[in-house]
Amino acid sequence: PPVDKPRPVAPASAVAEEYFVMPSVRSKVPPCSLPVWCVIPNPDDIVIGVELLRRTTGNKLPPRRLLFGKRAWILIGRRIDQKLAEGPEPDIGLSTPRASRIHAIAMRNWKGEVFLMDLGAPNGTFLNNKQLRPREAVRWHVGGTAIFADAKTEVFEL
Repeated sequence: PPVDKPRPVAPASAVAEEYFVMPSVRSKVPPCSLPVWCVIPNPDDIVIGVELLRRTTGNKLPPRRLLFGKRAWILIGRRIDQKLAEGPEPDIGLSTPRASRIHAIAMRNWKGEVFLMDLGAPNGTFLNNKQLRPREAVRWHVGGTAIFADAKTEVFEL
């Protein structure tokens, strides 16, 4: 029987030249309890370097590369005026009004592998078109896509 070969994934650098490195976490507190394996990986232990590619639907804006930098976790959610906001400011602001302010968290383990966890957002988080269960970390493989609440505005690729 024929064996399906994994399709090669072009690096985000082939799609978007400019990139943004997430600043260090400093005194920012995570919005939930993190698993014990959620750590900043040692560069020598990273199995494969990854970056997020943010694409707007219809390519209204050019794609944008987002690098984890020295981060173990990144909070993803809708940004609102800080005067009106309670809780932590998202590291990646989502453009859809259907997204929650504290929507999901992307985490890395000691090998640099990325996991995605929905934080109980009413409109859901989808990884490769499958809705994630709240507060359950799921491996985000290279080439996978994530949608936060609404596929009509933007898609994230690893």
